[in-house]
Amino acid sequence: MDGPRIVVTPPGPKSLKIWEEEKKYITPGLSVDMRVMRRGPVVFERGEGSLLWDVDGNCYIDFAGGVLTNSTGNCHPKVVQKFTVQVKKLWHVHDNPTPERLKLLKILLNKTPKGIDTFEFYSGGSETVEAAMKAATSYTHKYEFISFYRGFHGKTLGTRTICPGLIGKGFGPVMNAVRVPCAYCYRCFLGLKYPGCQLHCADFIKEAVHFNASDNVAAMVFEPVIGAGGVIIPPKGFWNKVVEFCRQNNILLIADEILAGVGRTGKFFSFEHFGIEPDLITFGKGMGSGYPVMVLAGRKEIMTALPFGQPGGASTSFGGNALATAAALATLETIDEENMLDNACKIGEVMGKRLNEMKDRYPFIGDVRGLGALWALEFVKDRQTKEPAPRVGESVAREAFNHGLRTIHGERVLRLSPPLNTPIGLIEKGLDILDAALGKLH
Repeated sequence: MDGPRIVVTPPGPKSLKIWEEEKKYITPGLSVDMRVMRRGPVVFERGEGSLLWDVDGNCYIDFAGGVLTNSTGNCHPKVVQKFTVQVKKLWHVHDNPTPERLKLLKILLNKTPKGIDTFEFYSGGSETVEAAMKAATSYTHKYEFISFYRGFHGKTLGTRTICPGLIGKGFGPVMNAVRVPCAYCYRCFLGLKYPGCQLHCADFIKEAVHFNASDNVAAMVFEPVIGAGGVIIPPKGFWNKVVEFCRQNNILLIADEILAGVGRTGKFFSFEHFGIEPDLITFGKGMGSGYPVMVLAGRKEIMTALPFGQPGGASTSFGGNALATAAALATLETIDEENMLDNACKIGEVMGKRLNEMKDRYPFIGDVRGLGALWALEFVKDRQTKEPAPRVGESVAREAFNHGLRTIHGERVLRLSPPLNTPIGLIEKGLDILDAALGKLH
């Protein structure tokens, strides 16, 4: 894998032809990142590891990791081999057990914290978060939830109740959630600075809950590291105070690890960085190497509470099917065999150093944030006022893409999330492209 090679300026003629045909039939309501691509539509044809090729022969480094889904890269040989064996053997038997599913459950039991011992499989993130909410209401018989601004938990009407701000307006009323500010230190809603702030943002949750629904809160749904909302990492001590409040008030903890879990931050779960012990965990974005497989894990007494624990109460059509199980097994085994969490930590060291060097040189980079193989640049018009500069981010994403680097752009933030096994040399090459793109705009 030598790195990117652009033979024709994107988009090439073959990409343009396919794009023009497809857009006649597909909704324009695709991902936010596609607004960048609409000005340079590219059609991908194949992938190998951390590299992608389009139909015109251009090669790109994938700093998006699919959409944080391709934890082992594209078409990892071990994953392909084990998945191919399953394809020839068995695809789907609904909820019936299979030997592979039992093996996967035992692996997951060793990955999750003590006390988390019961699982159910799903296909999408929104579906999995809603399942966690159903399990929480079944156990507590309460129907309010705490969630955080800039947190993201799904796009269905149900999950919109706890994260309305990131997926647009006009989908209907938002109910049953107490939304509180996250510990977004770069843009503190109280105008304070850590550590002198004494974490007043964590205290704010107490007033919000008591004012809104003190007797009816089933659970707090949270991303230990906020992903789609801008890779926001709370400071030391924040989660300790929040968790303490929840425990004192019998509020369950639902850790949404769908984006940051499965090694993305250098630990299997991002909550391990903060010493959190959740009651329910949702995860899986990177667990199938691009194949859809999601997990809800929890304490047995919660996962078996009625009506969630009654026949059909937790079931789904495709969750835990034989192909999904094979993809998950192959992915988790490969991550362990190749020490990909260690490599994610090395990626974090390189990215942290290089991105902060770029921040020193380019004044429109307001903040650099990240852990492991999950990083973000936040762009501003002025560092003193911190006025957002979303067009700068879009321009950087497009310029980098045109020279062979695929990233994830959203609002004023550019996210970087390469596969966990990306060679450090390729990380350096991708960062060189990003640096050049920033330099051209500067």
